[in-house]
Amino acid sequence: MEMTTWTPALAGMQGMKGAQLPMPQRVSRDPARTRWEAQSWRRQLRNPGEYETPVARGALVQALAAEGFSVDAEVARYAGASEDRDCISIAQVVRFADTLALRMALARTDDQVLQLAHLRRNAEELAERMIEWANAGRL
Repeated sequence: MEMTTWTPALAGMQGMKGAQLPMPQRVSRDPARTRWEAQSWRRQLRNPGEYETPVARGALVQALAAEGFSVDAEVARYAGASEDRDCISIAQVVRFADTLALRMALARTDDQVLQLAHLRRNAEELAERMIEWANAGRL
């Protein structure tokens, strides 16, 4: 009879033969989040290079406020500010919205989740407006 040395990896592999792993539960996804992740930002932009192109944050905020987009202007004041205080890009806004989704998962109260969801939706709308403006040559 052959003796083998016991190793955790070998024991784990042998133990898996008879063990049935629990099936992952299906979690319904937020339709807004699914839509957001499904968008191809580079395809929506006529010039894909504008995705990362920084624009002056102050000028963007002023333009948004002047056209009555006060919520977008407010989000533009701080979205991506940790990366660059003076400039903002579409990519920064998209990353900001993604971090809000992560923060929602870590939120401890329903109020926090609702506030973060509202902010995430506003960030998504800002990214969409910036794409529209980039395509129109205004960004």
